[in-house]
Amino acid sequence: MQNEKLKKDFIQILESMDRSKHAQDHFRNYCDMAYCAIAKKTALDQKTADRFEERYMEIVGAYRNKDDVRKMPELLSLTTLAINEGGCDFLGEIAGEIEALDKKNGQFFTPYHISKLMAGINLGGAQAVINEQGFITVNDPAAGAGCMILACADYLEEQGHDITTTMSVHVTELSRMTYHMLFIQLSVRGIPAAVFHGNSLSLEVYESAYTPAAIIFAGKHGQLFKEAPKEEEKPVLLNIQPIVNAEQLSLFG
Repeated sequence: MQNEKLKKDFIQILESMDRSKHAQDHFRNYCDMAYCAIAKKTALDQKTADRFEERYMEIVGAYRNKDDVRKMPELLSLTTLAINEGGCDFLGEIAGEIEALDKKNGQFFTPYHISKLMAGINLGGAQAVINEQGFITVNDPAAGAGCMILACADYLEEQGHDITTTMSVHVTELSRMTYHMLFIQLSVRGIPAAVFHGNSLSLEVYESAYTPAAIIFAGKHGQLFKEAPKEEEKPVLLNIQPIVNAEQLSLFG
């Protein structure tokens, strides 16, 4: 497959860079730099844009050989080619192969085909929602590198929808590195999204950014997400208590 070759080329570039650093370090730096380069374009104020610029240049300064820095756009090009081909969680697969995921903190790679199956199950009624309000919103409170969202985008496109105007996304990720991976992949895939680096359980938010497609989406619909219903419009919730097995409580520019 083309994605396999792109993945091989990506890892070869990582391994060709400054040998005093591990490939994992180069990968983290790439994700950070790509994130800063893209997020700077959609920053809501100059102070935020300057902060992205400063962080980008800070990473550039960590490389003595600037040829290594020039390889970063090559990595972004490979990422873009792979993601737009569809059918993969490219950066998630790379992170898994070079062992950049933090398994001690619960970071594991989810195969794309599993996410695609779940997308089909959960978006079975998407057409009706799109017909009613013009778009559908997908929310993932623990998005990882975005495999589930990418699968949703692929599914909706297969149903004939233009994801830049019919799908908006609200995603949160706790790990800083995977937050960067998430933002990059949704951005190059053309998915309108508000991406948060935060803790969905404590509701803490450390950083956030909009993908470039979010600007296009908001221009068409005047908003990224449908407004919450007014108090009198809220649906009546049935007070049904679930039966739980006490032994299985788990849920670049």
